Amino acid sequence: LGVMAMWRTFAASFCAALMFAPIAAAEWPTCGRVDTYPRAEWRQADPSRFGWDEARLAEAQALFEAGESATLMVVHRGRLVVQWGAVEQRYTAQSVRKALLNSLVGLAIADGAVRLDQTLADLSVDDTDPALTDSERQATVRDLLMSRSGIFHSALYEVGGWARARRALAEEEGVAGRDLYGPGAIWVYNNWDFNALGTIVERAAGEEIGPLFARRVAAPIRMQDFRAEDVEYTARDHPAEQRFNNVSDHRAYVFDISTRDLARYGLLYLGCGRWRGEQVIPGDWVRESIVGRDTREGRRADQQDTGFGEYGYLWQLDQPGTAHFGLGLREPMYVASGNRGHVMFIIPYLDLVIVHQVATVGGVSMEAQARRATEGSPEVSDQAISRIVAAVIAAHPEADTAFALR
Repeated sequence: LGVMAMWRTFAASFCAALMFAPIAAAEWPTCGRVDTYPRAEWRQADPSRFGWDEARLAEAQALFEAGESATLMVVHRGRLVVQWGAVEQRYTAQSVRKALLNSLVGLAIADGAVRLDQTLADLSVDDTDPALTDSERQATVRDLLMSRSGIFHSALYEVGGWARARRALAEEEGVAGRDLYGPGAIWVYNNWDFNALGTIVERAAGEEIGPLFARRVAAPIRMQDFRAEDVEYTARDHPAEQRFNNVSDHRAYVFDISTRDLARYGLLYLGCGRWRGEQVIPGDWVRESIVGRDTREGRRADQQDTGFGEYGYLWQLDQPGTAHFGLGLREPMYVASGNRGHVMFIIPYLDLVIVHQVATVGGVSMEAQARRATEGSPEVSDQAISRIVAAVIAAHPEADTAFALR
């Protein structure tokens, strides 16, 4: 891809420039080099032939096998370096779902069905119990993509610290009797935003996320395991949502997806949306999606630490010095992460995709969620994943210059 993939060509159309006008210029390698693509099956490369240190890869594998990791795939310039575990098994990928939706939002915008500056009022998007306020309905599609809507309404498929943080902000506004945090003002990880984007995409396409993703994304890049029915939903009448008192009109969409299919998706983004000469996702959309904005901007010191360095459009951006995973890399990377250890790393300057999953099985049925709650579910901490990934990068052909502090 080289320089041509890094910059828009002079002949890019005026309409495309308007459609994906970035909020800031990315000053780092946002596209990686892809020399080859998998066909019907991934083909195992000989790592040593391409400069990888096999002894260090063995050290990374030992770390992988020491914990509860289920799978890991490493893809370098499109070549399969290693695959450990049952990479064909579909796992419930939790919040990785948001990065998967990113492609469908980009396609809806490219199709002219949605605009970034459209407000919820423009799109007739609301909620009940309670309805959105007039101020909240001024949140734009861009605000939702960046988790900055300022909407603290109950959301489906949400528990834990982020739900509590948003409830606290809602209570603060309730005491004040007005909206204190308008659209775009602050960042807080917000499943309401992510779920409402699903609603917007489905209305724009006239199709549910599962078949839409299968047709527009999975088919062009020849995903091996994904089926339209692998996107499950929870609605307000789902027993698990009732158990957690989550109430919203916007369904939560959840992907069951294999590691080897996530690796294809990661490779698609590493190449800025191109797959074997076809522009599956607009390249400008990929680049704009990973222009991060500091998640701490505009927040008071007494509010909960976000835990992320920066956030783009449904992707987490890890900058050197503010990185959530603490790898100490020389250049930024971007990441999709899900609860308990589902992570997809895109590291453009190393031309690298790394996917890690844990054995979260059973989807979103009440039985599966109850079983995971009572019997436990495999979990690998971010710190443990970071150690595995750092060991993989230490085996990389450019390991001597990969890290900022080495």
